[in-house]
Amino acid sequence: MGGAEMNVVDLLGHPEARAAWDVTVACAPDGPLARALDAKGIRRRDHAFGSALNELRVVGRRFDPLAKFRGWRELRRATVRLKNLVAETRPDVLLSCTNKDHFAAAAAGKALGIPTLWWVNDILSADFFGWPVRKVFVAQARRHSPRLAAVSEFGREALVREGVPAGSVRTIHNGIDPARYRRDEGRPLRRELGVADGEPLFGVVGRLTAWKGQEVFLRVADAWARAGRPGKFAVIGGAFNEDGPFASGLRQYVAGHGLADRVRFVPFLPDVVGALSSLDVLLHTSTKPEPFGRVLIEAMAVGVPVIGAREGGVPEIVTHDRDGGLVAPGDVAGYEALLAALVAEPARWRRWRDGGLATLHERFTLDRVFRDWDRLVRESTAVGTQREAQNLRG
Repeated sequence: MGGAEMNVVDLLGHPEARAAWDVTVACAPDGPLARALDAKGIRRRDHAFGSALNELRVVGRRFDPLAKFRGWRELRRATVRLKNLVAETRPDVLLSCTNKDHFAAAAAGKALGIPTLWWVNDILSADFFGWPVRKVFVAQARRHSPRLAAVSEFGREALVREGVPAGSVRTIHNGIDPARYRRDEGRPLRRELGVADGEPLFGVVGRLTAWKGQEVFLRVADAWARAGRPGKFAVIGGAFNEDGPFASGLRQYVAGHGLADRVRFVPFLPDVVGALSSLDVLLHTSTKPEPFGRVLIEAMAVGVPVIGAREGGVPEIVTHDRDGGLVAPGDVAGYEALLAALVAEPARWRRWRDGGLATLHERFTLDRVFRDWDRLVRESTAVGTQREAQNLRG
């Protein structure tokens, strides 16, 4: 699952959310999200979008009017299906978590008089969305007046710059349950990769796609190896179909630079705690603004120091040299220098580890996320009740 799906499963599965909210989730019947919801006993209804809708997200490819028309037609059909489903369940509030969900939910909610909340897990900018989608996003937000929650202040500011009314957007940072991220002292990934005791293991975790910066990570590994420093590097993650050529290029880089004994490729692992616990430092190497950076707080939770790209929501998580390090996106020398400092200065490594744990518990727990969302849900239902009363009086 992507970050948006993991965040919503975590929130809806939180004990306080289970006690306070009566939830029904509309999602595709076959897939990891449905399985995760079923595992937590969260009620769901079948609802899916056709593949034509994927055409609306494409950035960096030729504009195809026919493909865009097919995408918008599928969106209209999906909106009708969702409206019928929502009419059956009659919720007090309708929460959506991706752009295509926002568009369908906004229209369905407006037609049925149900307030809508948009959980915005992306950065609404030219880095990730073509201008038609950005324009439609803003138009829909203005037309249907949902309340929006961005996962970072950076994301909130991007929405406002695009034209979303500032008063309708607030920031709710993501969080995790620290109890689920207790460090695994067995460090299983090290054994699996054959990393010797005392040898550093550095990692990057995420979908294999160009903007996540795995190529930057490999360039850091190359510079590290050429300097004769000890240590291995793990690229943890998998590629979607469209990113297959990029993933192949990463392997070619490793082979072409003689890094086969230094770099290991590891598919996504169900045991994220074991994988992160096996690392000595986590590198976050995204070259475009990160909406939030969930893997950073996950690493902090298991006591692994982090070095992140100073862009997007990452500086809202990491304070440089207090609970981690920050580097300009793509700055190979900067990453290498901080890694070298951490290896050479155990006291600094421990300070970053302890600072990261403190930051997690102070600011990024799931308890805080629930409180923020519960406040927004209750505010939205109160507004919806007031509007309904006004309509009845009218």
